[in-house]
Amino acid sequence: MPRGLDRALDLRRVGVYGHSAGGATAAQTMHEDHRIRVAANLEGYLDLADGTLYPIAEHGTRKPLLLAGTDGFHDARFERTWSALLSHGGPVRRTQLRRANHWIFTDYAAFAPQLVAAGLMTPAERAKLVGDHPHAVAAVPALVRGFFDRTLRGH
Repeated sequence: MPRGLDRALDLRRVGVYGHSAGGATAAQTMHEDHRIRVAANLEGYLDLADGTLYPIAEHGTRKPLLLAGTDGFHDARFERTWSALLSHGGPVRRTQLRRANHWIFTDYAAFAPQLVAAGLMTPAERAKLVGDHPHAVAAVPALVRGFFDRTLRGH
C-alpha cells in the first residue's frame, strides 16, 4: 500500500460500482473480497456468455448490493440472472430508472443533450442511447451516492 494511504482513506468503508460488464465485475469482486463492504451493479448481467451464473448470483450475498437498471434496456437475461441473486434474499436492492436507456450510467447522459442541441444527434438517437430522463445527469450520481451513504454509514 502506498505510504500514507491508510491515513487518507477509511479502508473500513470501501464500496465499488461499475456499469455493464463493470457492474457485474463490481458485484462479483465484492463477493470475493472481504474488504469490499458494498457494491453497485449498474445494469450488468450476472453470468458468463454461456449462461453460467457468477457465484454471487448462484449463492447470494450478505453484503449490500444495488442492482440498478433502466426501462429501456431490459431483457430475459437480466431477469434470469438478477432474479437468481434476489432469490437468496439478503440486502440486495433492485431499482429501475424510467425513461432511461443503458448508456445513461455513463458520460453520454451529459453529452447527448449537447449533441442534440448542436444538431449532431437527433432526439430519437439520444433516446435510444440514454433515454429522455429529464434529470439524467443528476439521477445516477444521486442514486449511487445515496446507496453508498446509507450502506457504508457506521462501518
